[in-house]
Amino acid sequence: MNFMKAWLLTSLFAVALIGSACTAPKKPDATGGATGAATGDAHSLASFLVTDYAPLAKWLDERFEVDYKHMTPQLIFDQVPLNDIYYETSNLPSAVAPFNYSSKDISRRELLKRIAHHWNLNMSFASDASGKPSAVKVEG
Repeated sequence: MNFMKAWLLTSLFAVALIGSACTAPKKPDATGGATGAATGDAHSLASFLVTDYAPLAKWLDERFEVDYKHMTPQLIFDQVPLNDIYYETSNLPSAVAPFNYSSKDISRRELLKRIAHHWNLNMSFASDASGKPSAVKVEG
């Protein structure tokens, strides 16, 4: 009897573990996903704009309060707290839904990921001759 209980408990645990790993990702809302809902899991955030350059990693993970209204791709990178570094932009979309977002506690990395997701932008780092990141490349 104890063997059956152990097997049943193990089976239920395995089903619960597999079932929780199979949840569907959240869909963006009608405004393009800028409502504060999660845009991905922690792993995808940790793999977004990854750098070994400690000052930049610290800058990306610093937390802020933001309140953006009617932001366009042409304006967003000039806004606090994103405007402290250089962005190389190309092919930014022009006739797209504005980015409206408010949060009392968000990192720059999370904010950039939300922006990239909202307008379907690709973001990566450009490096200088020494291999240190020199800009964030933003491509539409």
